[in-house]
Amino acid sequence: MEFYKLESAQKESIHKEVLELAMNFGSKNSFLTIIEEMRKEKTNPLLHQSAVFHHPKFKVNWSKSIHKESLTALFYAVKKSQSTLNIFEDLAPKDYKTTLNMVKALKNLTFIITPKNDTVQALTFGLLSEVSENNAILDIRFMALFFYPLEYLKKALSYEIKE
Repeated sequence: MEFYKLESAQKESIHKEVLELAMNFGSKNSFLTIIEEMRKEKTNPLLHQSAVFHHPKFKVNWSKSIHKESLTALFYAVKKSQSTLNIFEDLAPKDYKTTLNMVKALKNLTFIITPKNDTVQALTFGLLSEVSENNAILDIRFMALFFYPLEYLKKALSYEIKE
């Protein structure tokens, strides 16, 4: 997953979304610090049965708990769809059914980020931004919080849009 190999329109879109998300956490640096802290958790925060991740500065709730099988299928689908956010693209027929079942189980999953101070607003987004028969587009904010590597996020945040 290389940020600079993406098309300009994709880079601009990811930059804007990730920058907006970072500003919801106060700044770029505090956002990256929070991502690092989330990734240091022994078990993936998405597997918490309570569907809540607590941090001293914010709380992330999601609408239902995620089972390990669904998370494993999601990780696999994300890894396969490196250049695009469509998890059905370039999928082998063997993996299609597993991914389809995962999408059916998680398509209505929404995340709510609630800051513990009043300086920033709460933020709500879904796991998937678009779902149709052959398309399941992952939300960039979800990818930034739980999947994109830190180096990728740093490049996205520092990207300069050329007019």
